[in-house]
Amino acid sequence: MNKTVKPIVFLIAMLTVISCGISITNNDIYQDGDWANAQWLGQDLVTVFIAVPMLLVSYVQAISKKRWKWNMVLAGILFYFVYTYAFFVIVAKLTFLYLFHLPIFGLSVIGLFTTLLNLFHKEYKIESRNIWTKRGVICFLLLIATMLSFLWLSDIISHLTIPNYLSDTPNGEPPLIVYSLDLGIVVPLMLIAAFGYLKNTQYGFKLTGVLLTKSATIGFALMGMSLSMYLQDLNPDYFLIALWCFIGILGSILTVSFLRKLKIKLNNVSIF
Repeated sequence: MNKTVKPIVFLIAMLTVISCGISITNNDIYQDGDWANAQWLGQDLVTVFIAVPMLLVSYVQAISKKRWKWNMVLAGILFYFVYTYAFFVIVAKLTFLYLFHLPIFGLSVIGLFTTLLNLFHKEYKIESRNIWTKRGVICFLLLIATMLSFLWLSDIISHLTIPNYLSDTPNGEPPLIVYSLDLGIVVPLMLIAAFGYLKNTQYGFKLTGVLLTKSATIGFALMGMSLSMYLQDLNPDYFLIALWCFIGILGSILTVSFLRKLKIKLNNVSIF
């Protein structure tokens, strides 16, 4: 796995730093209008200053130093890159940055698949007996899954039943990629992770670590996007700014607490 993941991680980091460096210093390179451009700026700032360092740190800890808990963090950060760059390669208008965004997206998909394959292939037994962390993490996953389901399903139903209904987008069109990624992938995985963690299954522990990392990072990205809109006087939803701050901070706290309480048993010996 080391020989496969190492070039992927460093290529993602290099391409991301170059791409974000270009877009942050010249946000007008995006051609999606002021509303979207402001969000791309916030997204890029969080990606280059939070996600890239976390990607490199988690790779070193997981692969080079063989610290098993960091495999979940590495997978979660790669999931963040897959989710984020899906928007750039599918929704954003074609610009010079597409030549960076496409390989970042493709490499992230391959890296995520490889990391998850390694993570779920390991046969060590994970356990955690901290009931308060468990309750907090499960409630957090269920809260996010419920919130996303309510937001997007209500929006979808409104589009289908109310004439001339408009979404909270610049042109009022339904954000199909958001519906699809969240309702088709993120929400089901969160429900599976919460149920598995509740039952103390191995897939539950591993998937929970991955999704907590991804959710915390996305929370900070959404906070960055909202703050960027605020600073550019684009009338963001202040409730959403507070909500994303809450998700990012609480998600980070729960991720650290969850990983610290995990341990594995090898030959009846617990290893943290």
